[in-house]
Amino acid sequence: MLGGLIEANVSARPEKRADFERLRARVGIDATDAGEAATLDFQGGRLTLHNGLQPDRKITITADSDTVLQLSNLRIGPLGMPVYVDETGRSIVGKLLSRRLRIAGLLRIGTLNRVTRIFSVV
Repeated sequence: MLGGLIEANVSARPEKRADFERLRARVGIDATDAGEAATLDFQGGRLTLHNGLQPDRKITITADSDTVLQLSNLRIGPLGMPVYVDETGRSIVGKLLSRRLRIAGLLRIGTLNRVTRIFSVV
């Protein structure tokens, strides 16, 4: 599912394609309620999906599956930054503060923002 979402986003929007071409990072996604995890290995214009959490991840997102999907609804605002002041953004911030959403590697702002822009469908 994540691969299809990313493929559609990158194909439809040139700015997402540019982010995809520049991104070199392993990103883990752990959907706690579904008992499923995956690693997205971005390799500068290529993406390899792995079942489970692979080593050497720069970012790992841990949340229930609804929250993981909600991340794709974050709006991207000026300067390519995610918008956290609308309803979706406030919900994401609330989940971060309550630890229902955990992002290991949160301080890797450049990589995290690029991944967010690639995931965002709005």
